[in-house]
Amino acid sequence: MENYTTREIVAKYKQGDFDLVAWNKSFIANIRQKENEIKAWAYFNEAEWLQKLEDVLKDHPSNFSELLGVPVGVKDMFNTIDMPTEMGSPIWKGFTPGNDARCVHNIKFQGGITAGKTVTAEFAVHTPNETRNPRNPAFSPGTSSSGSAAAVAARMVPMAIGTQTAGSIIRPASYCGVFGFKPSFGTIPRTGMLKTTDTLDTVGLFAANVDDCRLLFNVMRVKGLDYPMVHNNLDNPAFQQKLSAKWKVGIVENQVPVLNNATAYAKKAFTGFVDQLKNNSEYELSVPAFPALINNAHTIQETIYHKALSYYFKKEFENETLISPVMYEIVEEGKKISVEEYGRNIELQNELSHLVDEVFNGVDVLITLSTAGTAPAFGVAIDPPDTCLIWTMCGLPVINLPLFEENGMPFGLQLVGRKYQDHKLLEFADSIMKHYPVTGY
Repeated sequence: MENYTTREIVAKYKQGDFDLVAWNKSFIANIRQKENEIKAWAYFNEAEWLQKLEDVLKDHPSNFSELLGVPVGVKDMFNTIDMPTEMGSPIWKGFTPGNDARCVHNIKFQGGITAGKTVTAEFAVHTPNETRNPRNPAFSPGTSSSGSAAAVAARMVPMAIGTQTAGSIIRPASYCGVFGFKPSFGTIPRTGMLKTTDTLDTVGLFAANVDDCRLLFNVMRVKGLDYPMVHNNLDNPAFQQKLSAKWKVGIVENQVPVLNNATAYAKKAFTGFVDQLKNNSEYELSVPAFPALINNAHTIQETIYHKALSYYFKKEFENETLISPVMYEIVEEGKKISVEEYGRNIELQNELSHLVDEVFNGVDVLITLSTAGTAPAFGVAIDPPDTCLIWTMCGLPVINLPLFEENGMPFGLQLVGRKYQDHKLLEFADSIMKHYPVTGY
């Protein structure tokens, strides 16, 4: 059923034209067939999945059914009332929190099925886990949200949720060849999930197409007057409009020096794509200037990230034998950073956010590479540098489109929108996919 969006499948079921039970069982069959090699799941129970489905199809209110019977993978850092939440750490093995994260609750509220818990890196940081890339198990699926990306790429679920503090939605999506959407900071509630960094952690998702990204985002996000910043911007139709009849597209290349780390084949693929856009009358391209502070983004982010981790994981750090060397080193570095230095870098993050926001006075969206190229070898902890953390620091919505390939392995095009212009960004993604469609996932 890969030619249908989830929205279409739910509609067909309501019309009596679709077997949701058989559809769910097709994903379970893929898990049975592929999980021993891919290792995408921290927790999976077939009987529980099918019981949840039976209960939802029997009793769920029809007016709250946007995800009716749709299985969703849940990164194992979100609380789940009926499944363990172990956060990729042996310290928390067997822990069941007794409640659902707010975004998990929102999924269930609309009839979604929590299919299981997908593998995450230890405390959603850098330490590689056992998950393999479905395209080729010799390669990494990306780290933190690896299980969610791999589960969608292997057709074990049609969609899954994850988080991004630097690049943990976009990188796994790029490496595994799926759509990955990290919305504007603060649009999806973080209640009931592992916290690593207050000003950076963002809930996001993986899916098989743009409309599925739109659907799951709108199910999970906050709504209403209690959230004035989101309501006054995201829900303001005028704020979501294009600047002119044509899409004004900003090309991110060498103005951001970190992109010099991209592989030659990735640069060639991106340049070729830009050349195609130049010949399309729907788009008007430019190369915007960026503030000089953007060159310090990685240093600013590292300071904020390491200090926050050293604060939030003080208790876990007491049990050194169960902490990975990567995590140990980060926490040790974070302990050396003063509160004053942390505060200065928070101020720099805010300054950079305001300066980058001004770039969008002249463009609707930015486009760049999602990653430096295809996935590194399995077991590599730190990914080659890219621009992902810059957009995360600025709170901007981003989406990976799985458009490129090299030697049978995928890598993506990254679209970047202005903060709270998530609907506009997804509309632009629709326009790109209309001209450059992806078959299946």
